[in-house]
Amino acid sequence: MKLVTKNIIANYLGKIWGFVSIFVFIRLYINLLGIESYAIINFYTVILGLLVFADGGLTATLTRELARDIAISQKSNLVHTFERLYLAVCLLIIVSIYFSADLIANNFLQSKTYSVSQVAHYIRLIGVGVGLQLFSTLYDGGLQGLQQQVLTNKIRILWSLFKAGIVLLPLYFYPNLEVFFWWQILCNVVLLVVFRHKLRMLLPNAKPLFSIALLKSSSKYAIGMMGIAFISAINIQIDKLVVSKYLTVELFGHYSIASTLAQLPVVAIGPIITAVFPLLSNAVSKQDIRSIQLNFHKYSFLITVLATPVVLCAGIYAEPLVNLWTGKPDIANSIEIVVRMLLIGALFLCFQMTPYYLALANGFTGINLYSGIAGLLIIVPMMVYTINHYGMFGATMPWVFVNVASF
Repeated sequence: MKLVTKNIIANYLGKIWGFVSIFVFIRLYINLLGIESYAIINFYTVILGLLVFADGGLTATLTRELARDIAISQKSNLVHTFERLYLAVCLLIIVSIYFSADLIANNFLQSKTYSVSQVAHYIRLIGVGVGLQLFSTLYDGGLQGLQQQVLTNKIRILWSLFKAGIVLLPLYFYPNLEVFFWWQILCNVVLLVVFRHKLRMLLPNAKPLFSIALLKSSSKYAIGMMGIAFISAINIQIDKLVVSKYLTVELFGHYSIASTLAQLPVVAIGPIITAVFPLLSNAVSKQDIRSIQLNFHKYSFLITVLATPVVLCAGIYAEPLVNLWTGKPDIANSIEIVVRMLLIGALFLCFQMTPYYLALANGFTGINLYSGIAGLLIIVPMMVYTINHYGMFGATMPWVFVNVASF
């Protein structure tokens, strides 16, 4: 079996487990903690999504560089160099969120259950968890560049089991957000240590060096990726951020459920594109044009035929799916149309993936950056207007428009 096929299968197993765990555990979180607590838990995902740009493009750059045909010692030095920079970035994130927690709590997450000071405390814990999880993505990206997706998915499945599943045991006896967020921090520390150890084992070097030359050679690509990640993060998370500001925490919780279900097509094609990016990067480094062409068309077709029926089925059965998932008929009825609109946007996001990663494999970051900026200039004022006038449904309109236009 080809390595890329093994990686795709491993990625699918990881994604399937991730979705099954979400499907099972979110309902239990809502039953144990309530919809407002779940909304605050989901704010962790929003902050994490907004801060993916903070790595300065280092993770994507490391994935691409480790997939290239270069010496092991050079790869080891690159990891050593990047992790020093990444440590500073993650510490800065933790400190920044800690001191801005009161400001965030006063302007977002209008809760009836928790005081502003309680929400601010939970946001500080979220900051620590996010910083640790971001740090682990650097090593995850390095392992993916080495085409070790089988290994990374084994680790992530175990981490997800403890992070999202085993946490229900302490929550059953002590059902509060304090327990939940400290458990996330502990799991993220373990993930970080394991990923770093595995990457170091694959790149043996007793004395890796901090290399300014390697940093300079990849800086242009890293800066471009930072810009793309920053713009993409805002475009993807802006709907949730504006909903959390202009609507109640309860409605934000409802929207979060709709948004999670609407990720189905992205979940369906994610394992493919994760395995294909290193493949394209390696072919580009060897100037193997024939391989690039064949893989581009093959995987573009595969993504299309996988994502489209997923969107159709999830859209048709949106209400019974949400009802089965949450056990709350009122929530299912209120977000049915929201799920369908978000699914349409997600479908066109899937259609963009192969050309997007082909451009990145070639080091062409400009087209993705400029289209992202154009989308951002449109989506922010549209989002504020449509949510103020059409509520939760209004948040879906700019999302669909921008993804169709980008495609």
